[in-house]
Amino acid sequence: MGIGAVWEKWKSRRALAHEFNSLGLAQRAELARDVCVSDEAFERLFIAGDRTDELERLMRALALDPEDTEIVNPGAVTRDMSLVCSGCLMINRCRRELEAGSARYSFNEYCPNALTLNALLEEQSLSRLAMRSRDRHL
Repeated sequence: MGIGAVWEKWKSRRALAHEFNSLGLAQRAELARDVCVSDEAFERLFIAGDRTDELERLMRALALDPEDTEIVNPGAVTRDMSLVCSGCLMINRCRRELEAGSARYSFNEYCPNALTLNALLEEQSLSRLAMRSRDRHL
């Protein structure tokens, strides 16, 4: 990531932090309810917000499309995986593996979302098999 990208990300996070800090407790609680998480989890998600970048990058490394996953499983799966990422202690290893291009081979060793990601990969494979089988019968 270049200096320009780092600067833009920092500015964006700073603007979001200002916006978040300007919310009252009732507004924060309402937003937390809107995304179906506790107030504490909502704040943790905000503080660790940039960790969703790693989740998205890992999903793409595994050939899982985050947008398609959200469409097939609205809200639940990606929200839960984001919550798990927000408390992950292996973020530095995750970033190193993503940068090295080895995350798709080693994520099972360190990622607390590995079971969910493997289930999504299996679901994707089964869906592709079903589509191929359907296409053959048409």
